[in-house]
Amino acid sequence: MAELDSWVEALEAELGLPPGTVDVGAVLDLARDAAHAVARPAAPVTTYAVGYAEGLAAARDLATTARKGPDAAEKASDLAARWVTD
Repeated sequence: MAELDSWVEALEAELGLPPGTVDVGAVLDLARDAAHAVARPAAPVTTYAVGYAEGLAAARDLATTARKGPDAAEKASDLAARWVTD
């Protein structure tokens, strides 16, 4: 994981994010849930969509107000858990 930690640290710096912004464990858990419940390609698509949704929420100042209900990552993880295919 040292390589991943170094990558995330460099990525945060490159993107202008404060150190520690990326919750690697949460991202990997979400990717795992999507990949196992839906299909492997769902992992990067889901993590991207969740990041995008959270960015929009922050831009709309919803992230700092009393937002009710689960965040985008929790919603996506719940959807993956409920996903059933024929």
